[in-house]
Amino acid sequence: MVCLSEFDYEILLKNATLKECENLIKEHSEEVYLVPGGYNVKGIFLLGTAIPVGFSGDAILFQFIKPCFGLFVIRMKNESEEIKKLREKYKKDKDVKKIK
Repeated sequence: MVCLSEFDYEILLKNATLKECENLIKEHSEEVYLVPGGYNVKGIFLLGTAIPVGFSGDAILFQFIKPCFGLFVIRMKNESEEIKKLREKYKKDKDVKKIK
């Protein structure tokens, strides 16, 4: 399993509720998808039942649960490959839903 600290990322929101995370991702993204729990971004497995993942330019924004610390919204820049991967998954997987 990959550790978030291995990547260049920015924390946009911390210690937030599920709704606050989803709202921030929607507000700062051109496209937003709900992915099922276990979906991975660069080997980082996302926890939950329906996790919002958004795109802004070539940046990817996602909700991340850090055990004992709560919910965060993370932005990783220069992730066009991850964006392409999720768009392809959306076309093939009925469990991935576009919400914006």
